[in-house]
Amino acid sequence: MTGSFTRPVETNVLTLAKLRIYQAYGGDLDAWARRGHDGSMTDEDWHLIERLRQDLYLVGTGQAAPELREATERRLQSATDSEETRKILRELAQRRPV
Repeated sequence: MTGSFTRPVETNVLTLAKLRIYQAYGGDLDAWARRGHDGSMTDEDWHLIERLRQDLYLVGTGQAAPELREATERRLQSATDSEETRKILRELAQRRPV
């Protein structure tokens, strides 16, 4: 193992609508799953939000190595549809530790 911070290439794209769903359930995956949903968001989307939040939290608090900071920014750019979506994700990462 090289210690690289690369992760699998994301095929899901996060949108503002998906983040609003995530926020509506307070990040509670079980509550969202129990409620049922229309398919506009997948479990993979939910997990991608969680992974990005966690990494953005580490970056934002200065706990991330330079490699993780760079990898997180690349993933954030490739996994989101707009700057507004990226802004909301960054805000979600600041609100509470993960």
